Amino acid sequence: MINRIKHFYLNKYIVSPFSRRKYFISYCFKQKAIWFRNYKVATRTIDKHLKENSGPREYIYSSSVGYLPAYYNDYFKFAFVRHPVDRFISAWKDKVLNQNYFMFDKEKHKKMMTIRNFIEWVKEQNIEKCDEHIRAQYALIDLNNIDFIGRFETFEKDFAYVADKLGFPIDKSVKLNKSGEVDVEIDEQDKKSIKEIYKKDFIIFYPDSH
Repeated sequence: MINRIKHFYLNKYIVSPFSRRKYFISYCFKQKAIWFRNYKVATRTIDKHLKENSGPREYIYSSSVGYLPAYYNDYFKFAFVRHPVDRFISAWKDKVLNQNYFMFDKEKHKKMMTIRNFIEWVKEQNIEKCDEHIRAQYALIDLNNIDFIGRFETFEKDFAYVADKLGFPIDKSVKLNKSGEVDVEIDEQDKKSIKEIYKKDFIIFYPDSH
């Protein structure tokens, strides 16, 4: 109960209004863990396992909030990242091709069905504060307070490590929910543009791919 009060009354209503940085946090009170959610990076799969292995009222899937790291010094804090180009393509397919998530008007939505046009639109956004599905990954993770960052590309191995740290069993055949994704090839010009948008993500998480 005290942990839930810290979230709802301290982090959400007192800390958040004054926080320069807010995060999409999931708390696992039973396992004493914090997961910084990074959208388009196995969030549904991770959420499913954390929820299934937490008792009643021991798991909170929070909206964007500020928080006080000092209150969670003894928590295991983790996140997962994904190659920025692959993550961008996944967001475009899911949020533009499969639906009109960004609520473009009919003419603009048709235009955004071409990935280059969507790239140009994203260039105009504040990449640290825009919608979480296209926000830079470094802005979704408290890099000053993190114990482990796994990779989408090695998800099974990395999530097995997280599960071991949290002390819950995991199905060895755990698979990512890719929502019927189909591979999309884009040209080098578009890749270069995406890399420029997410330059800092490459430097921090994928330096060998930059």
